[in-house]
Amino acid sequence: MAELDTVADQFAKDLIAQNIAGLMMTFTPVGMGKAMAMQAQMQANPRPPATGYEVRMAGEDGDDKVVEIVMKNPEGEGVIVTKWKDVAGAWKCDDMAMKA
Repeated sequence: MAELDTVADQFAKDLIAQNIAGLMMTFTPVGMGKAMAMQAQMQANPRPPATGYEVRMAGEDGDDKVVEIVMKNPEGEGVIVTKWKDVAGAWKCDDMAMKA
């Protein structure tokens, strides 16, 4: 199984590149629903596109691993909090939301 930091780094790259195919492979069904809800929220409050990112391991929440993805652009940054599960030997994103 790939290390979570490597998987989360690729996830952040796919977010910036809007690589839908890559992202689809990463989500659990629950995570996909959360991503779709977040997408609708982001469309209602548009921001400049991300030009950089930082991945931060942020601990655990029960059996889930928490990863913060800091999306950076010239006007500032936003933090996406993600929760990851080991599903049959692969890390899958099961939850995501913008950090308040």
